Amino acid sequence: MSAKHNGSLLLLVLLVYGVATAVSGRGQEEENFGGHQEHLAVLPNPNVIHGNGNGNGNGNNLQTTTETANPNSTINHMESTPDFCFTMEENMCLNFFNSNPNNNNTNHHHLGHGGVNACMCRQYSNSNATHNNWYCCNITQLTMISSCPNYSNWTNLHIYNMTMTEIDLSSPIFQTLQSLAITHGNITSTVKTFSRMSKVKCLNLSNNNLSNVTMKTSVMLKFLNLSNNNLTEIPKITQNHNITLDIRMNKRMLCNNLMATIFRGSFKFVAPNSTYCLLDSAFNWFNSTDYIAISQLDIIRRFYTDCPVIQGKGNCTCDPEHMLSAGDPSKNKIFCRVDCSNLGLTELPPKLPENTFQLNITNNNISVIGDHFHNNPTYQSIVKLFADNNRIESMHDLEGTQFMDHFQKLYLRNNHLKRLPEYLLTNVLDSNVGRVIFLGGNKLMCDCNSAKVLKLWLLKRSRDIPDYNEIMCRNMPQRIMELQELKVCQSPHDWTDYVYYLIATEVILLIALITKVSYDYWVFKTAGYLPWPASKMPKLPCDWLCES
Repeated sequence: MSAKHNGSLLLLVLLVYGVATAVSGRGQEEENFGGHQEHLAVLPNPNVIHGNGNGNGNGNNLQTTTETANPNSTINHMESTPDFCFTMEENMCLNFFNSNPNNNNTNHHHLGHGGVNACMCRQYSNSNATHNNWYCCNITQLTMISSCPNYSNWTNLHIYNMTMTEIDLSSPIFQTLQSLAITHGNITSTVKTFSRMSKVKCLNLSNNNLSNVTMKTSVMLKFLNLSNNNLTEIPKITQNHNITLDIRMNKRMLCNNLMATIFRGSFKFVAPNSTYCLLDSAFNWFNSTDYIAISQLDIIRRFYTDCPVIQGKGNCTCDPEHMLSAGDPSKNKIFCRVDCSNLGLTELPPKLPENTFQLNITNNNISVIGDHFHNNPTYQSIVKLFADNNRIESMHDLEGTQFMDHFQKLYLRNNHLKRLPEYLLTNVLDSNVGRVIFLGGNKLMCDCNSAKVLKLWLLKRSRDIPDYNEIMCRNMPQRIMELQELKVCQSPHDWTDYVYYLIATEVILLIALITKVSYDYWVFKTAGYLPWPASKMPKLPCDWLCES
């Protein structure tokens, strides 16, 4: 029994010792971290972030989040971030207080004990790191960074989940850095800007709530990431070299505010085909509030730089006309309207801007239009052609062109057309409902076929050729629709008619001669003498046949 009691007593002692050790360890941990208990409350919840089982952190699970800004739901920053930009893994802040990469108690000294005056940063110890890289978590005051020893020697810094709403970029903390990232926080604006002596080449302010960025000049800056914020415009940075800019997923970014920047060409944009801006009322040639890729805005810039300039004639005008909305913003396009009217042109412009869908060459002296539509790639998107009041003589040269396959409107009024290719027009008009051709004022060569066939064809196509009643005859003073078949189809006499008349006369005379000879023969046989006219005729060598 004594042995049994001794065993129970030993078990109880071990249990009490274990509890005491656990309490002591927790007390030591609290002593080491001191005032940091208040900051532990705002750290991300590992159970929430790792709930998907993939072990990847997500900034949207932090205390402050930002919404998905644009039609794209995700951004792969690693593909677009230059090598000189430092970005830590998002899950580095999850175990900020629970891990010690170097297993060295000196790192705890860096964490401090004084609340907002405590150092909330740690050196990035990735084996691939070649620079003095640091990262900070859950910053509520800049003193949590400036409290760290030797921060002026840091090369790269990534601040994750900064809950401050404003950030002063002129702070001495940032001036010696080459790469600065402040992401997944609650920053709404920046105040002041980097000093002229700043060495920052890469600035990453993505995944915040930024609506205003103050930044005028930064000589060293090469890459600026402002993606996933609430910006309506980009900062006006004045410097001589180009900056690569990432503004993806800013759902309030206005296209009108981007136009001047794109026209200057002062920025190189990351993924312009998947970076969208919002069309607003300032675009008076749109009736839409949809998103459009900023690459389309660069196309607008090229509308003006590639607009035709005709030597000795003048300049065409090029303007954005409309957008093809296909539901998917990546498929929205801006098209160009080119106006080269009233320039005295004798041939079509050699080159048009990209996405030209409408060309106006009215009031010129152009006689041939088909060559460019066959061979010139800049003419392949045209669906509306205004070519009134020119010298165009034929539509046959448009046969086989892509234009004839997909055109919507074709204006050829008051030209020099001589004939209409009915078979060609029938095929193209039957292939697509809604196509319209204007041909009024042309003077065609009219004949019997015009009255029999063309007139009826125009009546049948009155919906497709609205001004059919204004098509004139070149060789007759009347309209096509006024032709009368009975009059037009009366052909003048020719030599064949006279031949027919001559043959008919000869046949009649031959019949009369045979009849007369037969009568004389009958009289001679019955009466024994010839009729008086026959008796007076001189005898011929063949008369002996009748006398025998």
